[in-house]
Amino acid sequence: MPTYYPVFLDIRGRKSVVIGGGEVAERKLRLLLECGARVTVVSPEATPAVQARAQAGELRWEARSYRPGDLQGAAIAIAATDDPKVNRAIAQEAALERVLLNVVDQTALCTFIAPAVARRGPVTLAISTGGASPALARKLRESFEGGCASGCALAYADLADVLSDARAELKRRKANVNAERWQECIDEPLLSLAQRGQRQEALDLLLSRLLALAEAG
Repeated sequence: MPTYYPVFLDIRGRKSVVIGGGEVAERKLRLLLECGARVTVVSPEATPAVQARAQAGELRWEARSYRPGDLQGAAIAIAATDDPKVNRAIAQEAALERVLLNVVDQTALCTFIAPAVARRGPVTLAISTGGASPALARKLRESFEGGCASGCALAYADLADVLSDARAELKRRKANVNAERWQECIDEPLLSLAQRGQRQEALDLLLSRLLALAEAG
């Protein structure tokens, strides 16, 4: 995994493009809007929340599929589609147009990755696992938001390798586990195994839980 250079961008009034209109795209564009970006969503379909924001004039919705040229003039773009071919085409255009790009769940195509963000007043805490485990980034964010002392929250970082391996194995098996299920499995007994050096036991335990949840739907 690459080591990413952390940075906070001023995107107020800058064109930002989100390709995709599902729940993941909805979450991504919410932060862009909070930061003052001019957001354009390109997707044949969109969630009710995205449609409502478009109708309210908060963003522009192009109700169609991606096509070359959509990133022209953009400062930042997010590809939230489930089509690898489309994501690769977006990445190629982003490189040509020199647009910062995040491709959801395809770190190799990204020029930046989106951190988990915790906010309190003017303070923003951005948490990244370098793409290894979005679930761990969320766990750390929730720990901080819940008032957990930094040492307690950061202890979960010891699970990074285990979570990354589990994620890779689930992808290999084409097993789908939603984010909420991941959160259920990241707990102190699992952390304890990893901290005692029982990495394989921790991985086996995590995979057994996740696969059972995947089968249960």
